[in-house]
Amino acid sequence: MDELTGIGIRQLSYFAEVAEAGTVTAAAEQLHIAQPSLSQQIRALERRVGTPLFHRRPQGMELTDSGRVLLEGVQRAFAELTSAVAAARGLPRQALVGVCSGVPETVLRSAEAALHEHGPLHLSLERVSSQGQVGLLRRGDLAFGLLRLPVDRTALTVRVISDEPLGVVVGSAHRLAARTALTWDDLADQQLLWFPAGRAPGYASQVLAQLAEHGWSPVLVSVDHSSHTLFRHTLSGRSDLVALRPRHAVADDPGLAWRPVGPRAPRERLALTALRDGPWAQRIG
Repeated sequence: MDELTGIGIRQLSYFAEVAEAGTVTAAAEQLHIAQPSLSQQIRALERRVGTPLFHRRPQGMELTDSGRVLLEGVQRAFAELTSAVAAARGLPRQALVGVCSGVPETVLRSAEAALHEHGPLHLSLERVSSQGQVGLLRRGDLAFGLLRLPVDRTALTVRVISDEPLGVVVGSAHRLAARTALTWDDLADQQLLWFPAGRAPGYASQVLAQLAEHGWSPVLVSVDHSSHTLFRHTLSGRSDLVALRPRHAVADDPGLAWRPVGPRAPRERLALTALRDGPWAQRIG
């Protein structure tokens, strides 16, 4: 690469234009630059290469043997570069997406479809807590986040992808599983299987405040249950323990039962986020 130090693409394109035009005057007109400036660029290139590239004749500029060798190389290089740029433009842009725990496949697919609305993207997904995503988005370490609201929206743009009511999840042998719907009074003697609140502090505070408004302030059993198997196992052996989840958390699991609870059940809202003034924001709007 030392041989190329001090030689730029513009200088090489000037050289190729002079070689094609045959005179500095004609090349300067094509390039829309002053003739003296173009002559200086050609002389500077010759000094850097270390040999004359043109014979200066009364009728114009004629390539030397060294000039012909350089021109062939420049033309090959420009063709390769043009092809590489075109290929790069045809490739999907790459973007890193933070995804909080508990996102169902349907919501993930909706988020991916939303991000592809403005053109193809190659998305790399990485599990990151809702709270952790906020800082990474602001630092530019994530292109997008898929997180649980609410969060501090400062400097962020947000697009809600999923908005579902929470229901009560119990083991299939739990007495409440026999009910078709529940009220808050039905949960008076129940503890609540909870998650580490630091993952989504805004969501945790909001839900617990709504439960208190309904007269239920349960004892919290905090377990890292990002694994569905662990979640099911923890609930299945307890008659005094329930969880609050959207219906998709149970899906078709025969070991669990989901029951609506009311009135005014808390809701889980999952949203795509990006830095408001960042290069990816238009895909969220």
